[in-house]
Amino acid sequence: MKIIRILLWWIFIISIPVLLISTVVRVEVQCLPFYEYEYEKYNISEVTGFDSRQLGVITRHLIQFFNGKVESAQLVVEKDNNPMYLFHDHEIVHLEDVKEIFKYVYWIQLISLGYFLFYLLINIIFRKRKKLIYFWKGLKNGSILTIGLLVTLGVGAFFGFHQLFIQFHYLVFGDPQSSPWILDPRTDHLVMMYPLNFWQDALMLGIIAILATSVIFIGLSWLFLRRYRRSRR
Repeated sequence: MKIIRILLWWIFIISIPVLLISTVVRVEVQCLPFYEYEYEKYNISEVTGFDSRQLGVITRHLIQFFNGKVESAQLVVEKDNNPMYLFHDHEIVHLEDVKEIFKYVYWIQLISLGYFLFYLLINIIFRKRKKLIYFWKGLKNGSILTIGLLVTLGVGAFFGFHQLFIQFHYLVFGDPQSSPWILDPRTDHLVMMYPLNFWQDALMLGIIAILATSVIFIGLSWLFLRRYRRSRR
């Protein structure tokens, strides 16, 4: 019984960074104001030749595609008064791969959230005398683990984001011969709209959000554990 309790506790600790990271990814994918801010920051209208309204239509369509609400990422747009398909075939293939990755991330988020609630529930039911002490200790340690992971990632991104970005794509998508993730910024609208700086900003914003949440979790855990120790004296 003790081994099971320890195992469940460690799974809970590990689930904290998984839950926070997957949740932030899911939120950022859906966050239209972030896209709009980035489009303006990097003059994406001038780069692509699409006005802000068109960029908004494209972005909403891609969000729907990643959420499984439309079947294809392809879109007919007007450029220089001529209708055209927005993406080339290799861009469509890459977007399909990205959609699969997001699908796995969404499932991971739901599973980790489910385990979070499950662990909280079993602590409420079976450990009334301990007053959720294992839950709060696990939340604190999981948040500390999250901070350690994110600080390491942040330092790596700050000093070598381009290399980190490439290695991530090799790890997730494999060889570009089998999954065409190397795009041409002169001809491919996908990379025109979402240049390297866009992803760097998304990563840094995500790191800040996760770190802030982790600090809040640590503060709440510290307050509860402090009250618990005082009540035991």
